[in-house]
Amino acid sequence: MNRILLLLGALAGPLYVVGSLLEIAVRDGFDPLREPWSALSLGEHGWVHVAVLEVSGLAVVAAAFAFTGLLRVLFSLYGLSLAGAGIFTIDPVGGEVSFSGLMHFACGAVGFTAITVAALVVARRFRAEGLTGWAAGSALSGVFFYAGFAAMASAGGAAWSLLLFTGGVIVVSAWFTAFCLRTLQRPAPSVRRPVRARSA
Repeated sequence: MNRILLLLGALAGPLYVVGSLLEIAVRDGFDPLREPWSALSLGEHGWVHVAVLEVSGLAVVAAAFAFTGLLRVLFSLYGLSLAGAGIFTIDPVGGEVSFSGLMHFACGAVGFTAITVAALVVARRFRAEGLTGWAAGSALSGVFFYAGFAAMASAGGAAWSLLLFTGGVIVVSAWFTAFCLRTLQRPAPSVRRPVRARSA
């Protein structure tokens, strides 16, 4: 069962990234330098992006149950936030702030924080096992992604911040896919606490 769950998780990132890029390629009038990918959920064909978000989010939630403890909670929050972002669509650029738009941002804030913390937790565990490459890659993926989110949220939709955030989405999606695939081959890293010898 865990194998199936991890495979679903490995597919979540490519589904979202490739699906979004295909939408951008065929959607007339969409400018990724002016609008975040979430804006693809607006308009006549917005249901396509909503479906992409829902399926990707549920795939992440499924994968979360292949893990235990804190990682299960963090990955579940991330997956649920993707699904929630599909239910509560973003406000149009320059439009009035709505309840749906506020909820969309709240879903993003919770989920993006969760996946960032998860990446840092995984990095710590990899480092404890001496896997410095995986540790560095995990930490950098999480930090880069959250930096992109913070930049987009604070820069008022400037083109450079949207590009940075888009890059962060691609990077963290690739990291989650790689982590799921690695866990298919080996158990997820865990901090092994030394066992204290009992006194006689």
